[in-house]
Amino acid sequence: MIKRVLLVSLLASAGLFASGVSNAQLNLKQFGIGGGDTSADAGAASSGGVSQLLQTYVGANQQVLSGQSSLASAMGLSSAAGQAQQAAGLLSGGTPSVSQLTQVGSTQQSLSQTLTQAFASRAGGASNASQTPVNKQAFTDGLSSLGKGVSQYSSLQSSLGSIGQMNPASLLQAGMNPQTAQSASYIAQSAPGQLQSLMSTLSSAVQFATSHGISVPSIAKSALGGGQ
Repeated sequence: MIKRVLLVSLLASAGLFASGVSNAQLNLKQFGIGGGDTSADAGAASSGGVSQLLQTYVGANQQVLSGQSSLASAMGLSSAAGQAQQAAGLLSGGTPSVSQLTQVGSTQQSLSQTLTQAFASRAGGASNASQTPVNKQAFTDGLSSLGKGVSQYSSLQSSLGSIGQMNPASLLQAGMNPQTAQSASYIAQSAPGQLQSLMSTLSSAVQFATSHGISVPSIAKSALGGGQ
């Protein structure tokens, strides 16, 4: 009975997000989820492709959060920097749950908005006595980490394109842990929008750095060029 409930839940989840990402840069088929259901393909996906998906996604988010934390610190936003560090802690140890991934995604989005607003408030190099001077080295470090994270997000598509096309029920039938199957489904749904948001944040950060005489690492520039 429990297994049946899990199957129904995962299938329902797949139905909800399949239409929403059909035109997105990344989709279920590219992640190896949402296609065929042969046992041979299931075994290949469960042992290789989906595991790589999770590792790449977690690594990308750790880089992004590290970058956001450094950028926030550089701008004197200690509270935002702390939020990024706390969110990064949710990704340490084991396969993160959908709840943890959702919390990380929400924190990232909030931090992106906070940073973008901070950049805009100092547009053109303007500052006043009440503002903390920008720590240029910390800002450059943040650009580097954020650039690496965006690059890893972009690589999800190409690095996982060869995964056997699977649906959540097939992943369970192949013996995959239900939490892993659910997390993979969440990633396939959420990654496109997250990549778009992070590209925008990185672009704003690079523009801010350029106008304030802050060194922009090559990884940040290449991440923007590769994702466009």
